[in-house]
Amino acid sequence: MKKNYMKYIFPSMLSFLLTGIYSIVDGIFVGRAMGDPGLAAINIAWPLVALIISLGTGIGMGAAVMVSLNKGAGNEKKALQAEGNAFFLLFFCSLSLILLLFLTGRPLLMLLGAKDALLPLAETYLKYILLGGMVQVFASGMIPLMRNRGASFYSMWAMGLGCISNILLDYCFVIVLGLGLMGAALATVLGQVLTLILCIAFYLRKRNRIPLSCIRPDGGTVSSILRVAASPFGLTYLPSVTIIFMNLQALSYGGEEAVSAYAVLAYIISFMELLVQGIGDGSQPLLSLSEGKGDAKALNTYSRWTFCLGIGFGILGAVFFYLVRNVLPAFYGTSAEAAAYIIHATPAFALVMALYGLTKPAVSYLYATHRVGRSSILVYGEIVLTLIFIYLLPLFMGLDGVWYTIPAVQVVLSILCIVFLKRSTSKSNPSSEKRQSGA
Repeated sequence: MKKNYMKYIFPSMLSFLLTGIYSIVDGIFVGRAMGDPGLAAINIAWPLVALIISLGTGIGMGAAVMVSLNKGAGNEKKALQAEGNAFFLLFFCSLSLILLLFLTGRPLLMLLGAKDALLPLAETYLKYILLGGMVQVFASGMIPLMRNRGASFYSMWAMGLGCISNILLDYCFVIVLGLGLMGAALATVLGQVLTLILCIAFYLRKRNRIPLSCIRPDGGTVSSILRVAASPFGLTYLPSVTIIFMNLQALSYGGEEAVSAYAVLAYIISFMELLVQGIGDGSQPLLSLSEGKGDAKALNTYSRWTFCLGIGFGILGAVFFYLVRNVLPAFYGTSAEAAAYIIHATPAFALVMALYGLTKPAVSYLYATHRVGRSSILVYGEIVLTLIFIYLLPLFMGLDGVWYTIPAVQVVLSILCIVFLKRSTSKSNPSSEKRQSGA
């Protein structure tokens, strides 16, 4: 079992690790080339950009869960239909979202806090990202589907090569050619193009081809995918919604330097978030398949290993983050004021990294085993708690209240996770018939 588990987990962790590294390096290049304004602009635009990636991830993971549940229950026809309908959803939803963002991008950026010199910078970044928006949706959505077919190492290389090319192109476009945020956006899009080419090559192989009849949308199948997709979409996207309110409050209580500082802190904690999400997403095919079969022993074993890995990496990451807090500002080229904010806020964000090791795998476990209601409570409850804390804590603590908002939210979510997981493990698995009712 361990060998089979690591076959899924290791490539997924490495893929997300590379994604985390390139997101951090992306910020380093922009920070060094443009300073605080570049970091602030990209951070303000990011919630809109993240919608694109999160849409693909949500649909891909939602379909992957339904594929595995149906395979575990022995229904290969429904499994193939779920995979095919995912391609329809990726096309239709990406086209709708990109058109919407093209039409409303500028006013939305203004609502997110972009003004004066920051607005044209944020607009530039968003505009060039949208040019390759559909590429990014398909690339992020097809990775979970390939992993679900057992091609975990292939999906790792597809994701990894896209990340590496992004880093190289970032250096060429941002540093060498001086293209600024336009260069950073183009590097991201072109990196995703490479990932998508490898994904398409995978599905062009004869044994992996999906019949056109399975791609034709089926109401029940589309509905079941979207129900599950709500949780992985939220898990991937809602941290970006948190960025919106953190930016606004940081700007209000600390100015542009505080926004720049939060951009760096957000890059670092997103690295850990991606790593533990790699653990959760990597275990998804095995968790869903075990749930579909009704194999409680395998399900408990795989889930125990997943949480041990997540919590272990979370704690290690928090300790390392705290130890290197004094050298981080130099890597990102921040001002002295922003650097002071980063060093001061590091303990709060180190706690966040430690707690991510529990909360993020918990959400993945719950939606992978079709406990959609509980996973959605955790995912969407996070943003409700953030809205409460982000406005209450600064009233009493000033800028420190902004820094301690996310740790406070994660403490509450950790308690809910423990309650939900205890309830999940104390009850027997639902019957195969009941599980298939949502398929």
